[in-house]
Amino acid sequence: MSKPERVPRATLRSLAGLGPVGLLPLAVLVALAGVQNFDLVAFGVLAPDIRDTFHVSTGAITVIAAITSAVPIIFAVVLGYAGDRRNRVVLSTVTAVFWGFTALLSGLAPVLALLVIARLLGGIGLLSTETIYPSLLSDYYPPRSLGTVFGSYRTFGQALALLGGPLAGLIAAVLGWRAAFVILALPTFVLAAVAFTTLREPQRGASQGGAGASEEHGSILEGYRRIRAIPSLRRTWFAAFLFGGGTIPFVTLLSNFFKDVYGMGDAARGVLTGLYGVGGVAGIVVGGVLTQRAMRSDRLRMLPLINGLMIVEFGLGVLVMAAAPVFILSVAAAIALSVGAYGFLPAYTTLVASVVPPRVRSQAYAWSLFWYALGGIVVSAVIAGIQNANGPRPALTLLAFIVVAGGVINASVRATIAADAQRATRAKQTLASTALLCCRGVDAGYGGVQVLFGVDFEIDEGEMVALLGTNGAGKSTFMRAITGLVQPTDGAISLAGRDITHADPMACARLGIMAIPGGRGIFPTLSVADNLKVATWLVRKDRAHSDEAVQRVVGHFPVLRERWHTLAGDLSGGEQQMLSLAQAFIAEPRLLLIDELSLGLAPVILAKLVDILRAINARGTTIIIVEQSVNVALELAQRAVFMEKGQVRFAGPTVELLHRPDILRAVFLQGAAAGERQLASSRDATPGTGNAHLEGPGGNGRVTHAGEHRPVDASEHPICLSADALTKHYGGVTAVDGVSFDLHEHEILGIIGPNGAGKTTLFDLISGFARPDGGHVVLRSRDVTRGGAVRRAMAGLGRSFQDARLWPGLTVAECLAVALHREGEIEAALPALLGVPRVADSELAVHERVDELIETMNLDAYRNKFVSELSTGTRRIVELGCLIAHRPSVLLLDEPSSGIAQREAEALGPLLEGIRRRLECAILIIEHDIPLVSGLAARLIALDLGAVVAEGRPADVLCDPRVVESYLGSATDRGRRQAESSGGELAAALVGSAVPRART
Repeated sequence: MSKPERVPRATLRSLAGLGPVGLLPLAVLVALAGVQNFDLVAFGVLAPDIRDTFHVSTGAITVIAAITSAVPIIFAVVLGYAGDRRNRVVLSTVTAVFWGFTALLSGLAPVLALLVIARLLGGIGLLSTETIYPSLLSDYYPPRSLGTVFGSYRTFGQALALLGGPLAGLIAAVLGWRAAFVILALPTFVLAAVAFTTLREPQRGASQGGAGASEEHGSILEGYRRIRAIPSLRRTWFAAFLFGGGTIPFVTLLSNFFKDVYGMGDAARGVLTGLYGVGGVAGIVVGGVLTQRAMRSDRLRMLPLINGLMIVEFGLGVLVMAAAPVFILSVAAAIALSVGAYGFLPAYTTLVASVVPPRVRSQAYAWSLFWYALGGIVVSAVIAGIQNANGPRPALTLLAFIVVAGGVINASVRATIAADAQRATRAKQTLASTALLCCRGVDAGYGGVQVLFGVDFEIDEGEMVALLGTNGAGKSTFMRAITGLVQPTDGAISLAGRDITHADPMACARLGIMAIPGGRGIFPTLSVADNLKVATWLVRKDRAHSDEAVQRVVGHFPVLRERWHTLAGDLSGGEQQMLSLAQAFIAEPRLLLIDELSLGLAPVILAKLVDILRAINARGTTIIIVEQSVNVALELAQRAVFMEKGQVRFAGPTVELLHRPDILRAVFLQGAAAGERQLASSRDATPGTGNAHLEGPGGNGRVTHAGEHRPVDASEHPICLSADALTKHYGGVTAVDGVSFDLHEHEILGIIGPNGAGKTTLFDLISGFARPDGGHVVLRSRDVTRGGAVRRAMAGLGRSFQDARLWPGLTVAECLAVALHREGEIEAALPALLGVPRVADSELAVHERVDELIETMNLDAYRNKFVSELSTGTRRIVELGCLIAHRPSVLLLDEPSSGIAQREAEALGPLLEGIRRRLECAILIIEHDIPLVSGLAARLIALDLGAVVAEGRPADVLCDPRVVESYLGSATDRGRRQAESSGGELAAALVGSAVPRART
């Protein structure tokens, strides 16, 4: 390791390495900051005279001084925001001139109210010295010289400012305090003119090799979120609150302390203030040298320690000054404490410049000032009250302890500063990427639970990428982080060089990012027409364009025109997905993110959608598809990214996923599936389960089968469920039109059909969630047509839903326990309240069953998570567990494979067959996964427009021309030709219909 560069002892001797701009910017800003602080120092010296002129108490003048110093700092955020968006040289000049006029007004104010107003306005003008000037210096000079730069800025600025105390005292002794304010304000106008004519605006981040000038501006709230995400600054803010509460009232307390306790006059207090300033200059020199040494040796962790020790030194000095019994000791303590009062500034300004991106540095300084001021406002009133009641010594003692606490907190920033500096560097690298979307080290989560762990991702302009992964891998969370719906806790995200890490959803949408959330992309209480009208909000001012966009997307999805006045909540799941896609297409986004593209879509619709997405991508839209289907990914995307447990496990050509069995595997259902296979083997069952899976090398993603499962022929068993001429109308739409069928005991009956065919409505009629307009439902020889859902559930009817409806406010374990309520022997409240032993035994049995179900479904990692925090696929697994717990005799499954990964879907086949055997139940299943439903069911019923169009063996139904035309589409022919070469009518039907539907 090379020996660190030797640090010069004197600050002046290190000024030669300041870069091409030289000393001019530093000298001008130092002079301007110094003369602007004349007024602040003068008010502290002249506070007793001002108090006597306006006949107010010492406590009152202390509060006025603190409030007029602190309240303007609240506007520092606005000034910092302007500094990050506007020309900072012009802004500095304007604020300096504004401050000069308010200083004149302070000296000429005839009444106290006008003086207070002048002080408040002047404080706003003074803010640029702590927000705009440091930001300018950070961009004028390279990082390794910032210790020298900020040390010099604070040293010479303070040295110049400390002249304000003696000058104010001398002028006031001769001409009065009013003349002192007027005379000390005049140099500011001269220096403002010099700054305006000699300084030029530097490029933001240029000294660090950045290109921040091309970055678009974000909102003030976005800037706050970006800054607040830096752990070091959050701690610094807390410390600033305490430090401000101690230092803001101190200058006034210092002058009043020596006048009231030791009887010092104006001139003597002016000299004391000057000595206090000399100590401050010495502190800045010491702090600057220490800071420069830390920067030259790359020891960033020393900066918080320097900050903390300086602040603690100040607090201890205040304590000694207040407790000292003699004048000379109090004076010595006052001079000594000034070292810490100013010595922390070089390290602090360098710290902020090291961990904050260039674009928001002014705001970072401003927010620190805000918390500093807030502490002063909150604490000053308390200190003033203590001083009025008990004198200055107790007030100063409390002040000392507050400051020491702030110093200790500041020192603790050592634990986070190195990581924050690395984050700032990573953010600059992200902005420099040529990719349209660049993500580096993204962490994110919900409610304190981390979901994403260091995710890296890139996508180029015009590319289409498939984002795959296991259920609960964090795919949807990652998409929400990109769109601003979830704020990342670490990392950086950029869109075409614009930092969007902490942009809100509105800003992301205006930048051209559109997302389609899986299963939650519509407004259910609005009609289809109103949903599409809402989707035009980005182009609402161009009526012709918005109307044309609506007509264009309706052309892609004709069924939406047929449902034009239907409430979106009354649409089928597939139709709702089409409406979500149509809303996104209207905006013509630059980057389109689709969560669960194939969720609930019939093969014919999915095939059409593939063509639509290709056309949109060809027109320049970049697309990220969050998918469970490998075949859809192969059809659309050449590149895939696979996630597991919040991390990227694979990134590369999509076809290579087929050769990665370590990635494409079941996580939840593999244990259950293995158990069922073992059970089948022990009974010498027919090999194979009928579940679809991807071939190994050379399979090209084609769907095959592990074996030929023979569905149970239950035609000789008694009928357990019968539907007779069921009919349902919604307005002028016939959702179900005279559907009749019988379900036999131990039978698995499949229902297929296009989106909007009435499949889910049929389930609603059977399960009691909707009352039929005609027909009857008979459950185990009992007519339950007029019975509600609860009555049918008690009779042994169980049902799942497309969107996996569970209790969002319950944990997974609690959901399973609720589903087991039928196993409880005692349901009355009074025995439970009295602690009857049978109740405890019943609860113990329920808990044991919950443990068994969690182990079976491999849900142990999610046991105590709320359902609202789960992904769609994980909720589906929990729902299956609840259905098993219910132990129904007739089970209705509405698209059970929807939203779960392919390997889970592979395990789903044997699991459902095992459920049928164990529970000895009959199953009625709606599925778009044709291989799955064909492998399980002995019979299929095909619906279209609410009516039965085909019924019989799977091979016969899948070959029916009406089914092919309305549901399977042209993909069937292509798949059949591929499969017929290996023989088998059923295999051809299965493979052909599965081409758009294989799952990951």
